[in-house]
Amino acid sequence: MKLSKQAKKVLEELKSDTSKTIQQFEEEGFDQSMVNRAVLELKDEELVEVEEEEELERSLTEEGKKVVENGSPEHRLIERLEDGPKEMSELQDLEIDVALGKARQKSWIRIDQGEAELTQEGREALGTDGLKERLNVGDFKEPDEERGLVEVQTSKIRNVRLTEKGKDTDLKDIKEDFNVEASAKTPRTGKKHFYREVIDYAKQKWIEMGFKEMEGGYVVPGFTCFDALYIAQDHPARDLQDTFFVENPEKSDLSEYGDKVDYIKNAHENGWETGSKGWGYDWSREDSEQNVLRTHTTAASARKLHELDEEDLPAKYFVIGRAFRNETVDRTHLADFDQAEGIVVGEDLNFAHLKGYLSEFFEKMGYDEFRLIPTYYPYTEMSVEVQVWDEVEEEWLGMGGAGLFRPEVVEPMIGVEATVLAWGLGIGRIGMMAAELDDLRDLYSNDTKLIEETPVWRSK
Repeated sequence: MKLSKQAKKVLEELKSDTSKTIQQFEEEGFDQSMVNRAVLELKDEELVEVEEEEELERSLTEEGKKVVENGSPEHRLIERLEDGPKEMSELQDLEIDVALGKARQKSWIRIDQGEAELTQEGREALGTDGLKERLNVGDFKEPDEERGLVEVQTSKIRNVRLTEKGKDTDLKDIKEDFNVEASAKTPRTGKKHFYREVIDYAKQKWIEMGFKEMEGGYVVPGFTCFDALYIAQDHPARDLQDTFFVENPEKSDLSEYGDKVDYIKNAHENGWETGSKGWGYDWSREDSEQNVLRTHTTAASARKLHELDEEDLPAKYFVIGRAFRNETVDRTHLADFDQAEGIVVGEDLNFAHLKGYLSEFFEKMGYDEFRLIPTYYPYTEMSVEVQVWDEVEEEWLGMGGAGLFRPEVVEPMIGVEATVLAWGLGIGRIGMMAAELDDLRDLYSNDTKLIEETPVWRSK
């Protein structure tokens, strides 16, 4: 005889107990649907028989639960009348119709000229709410159902019992039958959020290209977010329309940057020793100390330049992290977003090297075509916008900016002549395209259906 593995297991269980209900199998850890399929198989082989019985299950309704919690309406009524008769108008906050009906039915009250008062039977009933206590312990009676305090549900109990053939069948004589065409339930397993996968993959690519990961806090002084990057203090990007200013702590101590603060001041005012004319205004240290939520991860690059010594060069660093801007939130804009930031510091570097690093990264991320379009940034020269070709939408998409840091940025912060290649890319766009989303907010969604339906991310 051939049986499925599940049917053989159920038969083995019945060999020890002779009969069991489906519910008992469930309580022992068996899957209900598996047991039911196995029982049908055993029944076809005349190894078991199934008996069905109806079982009545009584439970409290919402009204019944109110009685258990607050007491029965009729008992609450007689408690109210304990200190003397009451006008009917004084009892309207009770479930008055039910309370009066049941109290009169039990001869607990009498009503005379619009007043309710206790009878002797009512006074004897004070102190113990029999209905409440009975419902609380599950002692239900038929009138409770009629009153709507208890509901009855009917369920079927399936009892599986071995037949004589089942008792006589030796488990050693049964061979397991495998149905290779049977449908199987897809297991639900945990996995990373698809956007987390994209970010982790991008980090790995930078590491493979020889970059080290740098760190940087979300709250930074205007010095590293703007001033060290040669962004003038009256630049629109520093206005409240774009920047979140921090109230506590409001200021940062810039003493760790030593003389570099004065170098930056002079670079802004007159160009310092860089050969530049500067911006030509009176630079404010107080404004530079003001804490902000970083508006770009380039603030981490500025701090890294400060930390580097001449013996550290050449150096390559990256960070993928959150930045914050005072944007109106819609499907393409968020007040916080992720950027992929990178710098390469050394000698004899040029624009061709920058293009090489960017092309290598985007190729690893699955993009066949990209281009660099001339643009303007205060802290790079030359400056370009990085665009990739979207094969689905058949259009060029902006991914961020790149360029070579200006001398006004590099020389005051490093203290030696060096070339710095730099870029800041929007990693969120890659995540949106990978998941085929049209709303940037969905990248940060914990919608389990969206996460389950989005395939594990892989580059081309």
